[in-house]
Amino acid sequence: MTAAEDLDMEGPTDAVHVWYMDLDELSSRPHRHLESALGPDERARRAAYPEARSRARFTAAHGVLRLLLGRFLDIPAAQVRMRCGPMGKPALLPGAPPVHFNLSHAGGHAVAAVSVGREVGVDLDRPREGFPLESFARRYFPPSESDLVLRAPREERMRVFLTLWTRKEALVKAAGSGIALGVGQPVGGTEDSVVVTAAQHRLRGTWRIRALSPPFGVGAVALAHSRPFRVIAHGWAANEGA
Repeated sequence: MTAAEDLDMEGPTDAVHVWYMDLDELSSRPHRHLESALGPDERARRAAYPEARSRARFTAAHGVLRLLLGRFLDIPAAQVRMRCGPMGKPALLPGAPPVHFNLSHAGGHAVAAVSVGREVGVDLDRPREGFPLESFARRYFPPSESDLVLRAPREERMRVFLTLWTRKEALVKAAGSGIALGVGQPVGGTEDSVVVTAAQHRLRGTWRIRALSPPFGVGAVALAHSRPFRVIAHGWAANEGA
């Protein structure tokens, strides 16, 4: 499958491709093709992880992302050139095709998102045992959102909290900002698709956010502008790209 066939490389599209990855499954097999896809900056970042499992997960997630970008750009993965924005969001170099991408991971799972012509942010999170979500929501979320969390049945509160949290993360990542700005930004209720207009400097603009249905945890993806978009979901097989 060539994902670029579903996208118009000449202008904005109303689709985003997302790939779900089981990082531990990918790491359990020989992954020389993932290793060779990494660039020098990624190799340096990976070396900072003290644990072998963390380094292996990093190789899997970032290697897959580079292989995906290589498909969209029709070049070898190792030749994909990136730069980081002021808040660390990676992007292609100026003058490259308008391919936007983002990556998120939670433990042994990850999701990559790629779109054309619209900035994208994606987030994946998982339930956390013992996390004080009620007090966190009460302190940091807007009142309408903290009420959503606190009024939900106890067994549903973590899901509601993560639905709102992943939206905020996806939004700030699409904007190339940090979660400190986004935690207080209203992101609507719990419906599957919302339009958010943000006035804060580094979030300013209109964004459409959609819920994802990952095989693990809770996820959301945000694209610039209010137009609806399709989510085209894929899984990444352990031997794919080898």
